[in-house]
Amino acid sequence: MRTTFMLAAMMALATPGLAQDAPAPDKTTLSEETPERILFVGNSYLYYGDSVHNHVVRLAREAYPDGDFSYKSATISGAYLDQHDLSVLLEPGHLGIDEPFDVVILQGHSTAATTEEKRERFATAVEEDAGQIEEHGAEVALYMTPAYTEANDSYDPEMFSMIDRTYTETGNEVGALVIPVGLAFELAYEARPEIELHKSFDGSHPTLLGTYLASATVYAALYDKSVVGNAYDYYGAIPSEDVAFLQEIAEEAVSTYTGR
Repeated sequence: MRTTFMLAAMMALATPGLAQDAPAPDKTTLSEETPERILFVGNSYLYYGDSVHNHVVRLAREAYPDGDFSYKSATISGAYLDQHDLSVLLEPGHLGIDEPFDVVILQGHSTAATTEEKRERFATAVEEDAGQIEEHGAEVALYMTPAYTEANDSYDPEMFSMIDRTYTETGNEVGALVIPVGLAFELAYEARPEIELHKSFDGSHPTLLGTYLASATVYAALYDKSVVGNAYDYYGAIPSEDVAFLQEIAEEAVSTYTGR
């Protein structure tokens, strides 16, 4: 279709948004093609817009109607990863799921990549968490956060490059799948500069469209069925043209990131 071809062309031009000196991700897929039990650990980036975990599980249920999906989300406002007690969260039955999780998704603080001290703090926390996650039989995934927009007082045009490198290098260190949510935001803004994916009041937290894009990207990274064409539209709250665009961007972000 013409729209798809135009989008693909724009995505090809947008690829330089990736950090040019960042390594390629070592892990590009999960061992489990249809993970059913997933835990999200992070902060407000996950719970804005009715929570990322809610949207991803609805996309999964739409794609796999016979699946038995159980998702949980543990978030602390403004938290760094080392402020979560993962040993409690991973204990079978503690969150109402008796079996171990298939995947645990770790989302770091929005500033985790901005200084050497914070990068080291993030990497240390991920390494410690990954050890616990693997001991419980789950796979580790990292949720690459989006960069700030110019509406944020701490805006830095190099922020995404720092995030890209930090998440990729850390993911490679621990053998984790990196979910390129940050890249999806970059590509969406390249293709449609007028789209509002960040809250205008802070240029940091996601709007509903931003949360949907993040969720579609998580789905695209985790599952073997394409998110493109998925009928889930937040019960009619998101216009069909936006759903189609964001799904295409999510798929392109995962393809671009894993294939670079």
